[in-house]
Amino acid sequence: MHALIARAGSVVTREELMRDVWGVTFWTSSKTIDVHLGWVRRKLGDDTRQPSLITTIRGQGLRFETSVGADLTGSA
Repeated sequence: MHALIARAGSVVTREELMRDVWGVTFWTSSKTIDVHLGWVRRKLGDDTRQPSLITTIRGQGLRFETSVGADLTGSA
């Protein structure tokens, strides 16, 4: 979550998330990101069919929406 919120409004690739979380050498599948993201979405109450907090940009990565990011970080 921190990696997504820190770059709210920007697309973050799964590879970038894996590097940020597990370091340069990681031994896991990018599906691990999907599983963890599913848990986070459920905890936040984000509808997986029409997400408003974390958007999947097909073929590119994930984006934490800026309007939500501003609310969480205290920025306007």
